[in-house]
Amino acid sequence: MKNISILSPAKLNLSLRIKSKRIDNFHEIESNIQIIDLFDVIKIRLDDTVDGVEVECTNKKIKESDNLAYIAANKFLEFFNIKSNIKIFIDKKIPLGSGLGGGSSNAASILIGLSKIFNLDRFEDLYKIACEIGSDVPLFLFSRSAILTGRGETINLIKSPPSLNFFLIVPNFSSYSTDMYSKWIENETMINKYFEQKKPKTISFADSNIELRNDFLPILIGENNSFVEIFQILDSMGMNSYSVSGSGSSIFAIINQNESGKELMSYFESSSHYKTFICSSIEGWRFQID
Repeated sequence: MKNISILSPAKLNLSLRIKSKRIDNFHEIESNIQIIDLFDVIKIRLDDTVDGVEVECTNKKIKESDNLAYIAANKFLEFFNIKSNIKIFIDKKIPLGSGLGGGSSNAASILIGLSKIFNLDRFEDLYKIACEIGSDVPLFLFSRSAILTGRGETINLIKSPPSLNFFLIVPNFSSYSTDMYSKWIENETMINKYFEQKKPKTISFADSNIELRNDFLPILIGENNSFVEIFQILDSMGMNSYSVSGSGSSIFAIINQNESGKELMSYFESSSHYKTFICSSIEGWRFQID
């Protein structure tokens, strides 16, 4: 096999609780995650016209050396002692700095794709590599609904997860996890008081009820009034099951059917400040082998 195309999915944090800072400087978390059908498209091929690993991405803001797909490919080749030249093309659809995990998903997609190309059935080794790259990368190796604990590397897959539909709003500004975690340390007391006063919406999820609580939300609201404005619009349109994903900036609302999402999309499309998507939860990988 010399070529593979992979749909690299986004994720949504239905809940995100931050517990404490660990001795390794990461944070202890607990998060309910669903994978959604918003995809980057990745093509990987063996190509002797390049030297080592070469990544071409439609989003030119991402430097090749900083691209997690580039890092994942090099770590894969080094770990398995493979001497090959790899060309990677990424058609980027998942917005940067949106809390949707696009970069981590791309890294996991590379690990899965290269394991198919080189016919390596060694998932435990891929997991080790994924943990070295980033906290969200191990999740995407499974690409399934899960509860994450630890720093995100402990993955408990959810049996028979509900199939949910989402209306997704991505503002035209970014938010990055490193900054947000540092701000969480300074605002932990304020965050707890916020949720004592304003109880998050609870939804039925698998065999339990979960709160649509994201501990970064009070910080995000304090920094940008756009979140309050969007929430008010969602409330006025009867969409009260909503939250933010990851460290922001994306906002999701759970919808019952695509028709309601289309109405919301029509409303928000009148503004140039947002991108909007209608998405559904999915389970597993989608790829094509050539």
